[in-house]
Order: sequence, then C-alpha cells, then structure tokens
Amino acid sequence: MSPTAAPTAVPTVAPTASRTAPVTTIRVTNAEEHEAAINQLIVWNQAPDAADNPALEALADAVAAYEEAAGHRPQPPHTLRGILEVEMFKRRIRQRQLAEILHVTEPRLSELMKGKREMNLDFARRLHTILHIPAEVVLHLSA
Repeated sequence: MSPTAAPTAVPTVAPTASRTAPVTTIRVTNAEEHEAAINQLIVWNQAPDAADNPALEALADAVAAYEEAAGHRPQPPHTLRGILEVEMFKRRIRQRQLAEILHVTEPRLSELMKGKREMNLDFARRLHTILHIPAEVVLHLSA
C-alpha cells in the first residue's frame, strides 16, 4: 500500500474536512491496519491544515487503542540520561534550562548525563525534590 493511500480500516476523509463533518468510528484490529494507519497519520500530520482534520484525531485514538491492547508500551528509562531527557521533553526545555532548574552548571549536568561524573547526594536530592522523581528511582540510579 502506498503511504498516501488510506488504510482499509480508515474511512476516506480528506485532510481538509471541517470539524463539524461526521467521522466514522475507526478501528485498527491487526498489524497491517496499524502500519497503514501510521502511514496515514504521517501524511495527514504533514498537511498544512492538520489541526482542522477531525479524522486525524480519531485515527490517532484508534492507533493508541490498538497499541494499548497489543501491549505496545515503551518501558520507562532506567538511566539518569534517559530520565532527564524524558523530563526535558515533558517540560519542552533544553539541557541548559534543566541545569538552571537543578541549580547546577550545564557542563556538570552534561558530565552527569554522560556518566563521566558520579551523582552525589545533593544532586540526587534535587532530582527528587525539584523534578519529583521518585526516591526509589533516584536511589537505583545512584547504586
């Protein structure tokens, strides 16, 4: 199937459909439909008026429901770098801004994230109190 064609499980709805246009209930039931739905999401997301496409949200919900039912859940990160990268993503900030939030220099934070420097108790406490990372996770990182 070409990436621009709508998957069989997805109703053919133009990306420019208005918000009031009815959207058929969409279901993704197998891996082939999932792949086709992902390709369609990519196409629709790249359209200049993606925010005005009600089918895009319905398709995204169908994909999420399929992935949840199939057990497609990413594992949480288990490294300091991974945890801090997720935190930066959630907050939509860069490493420099995270360093400011944690009251450390950017080079020190970089060294900690790359594993060139060991985490001390003060930094571990900041992870817990400032970023609200669970204490057991912080303890596991420092072990």
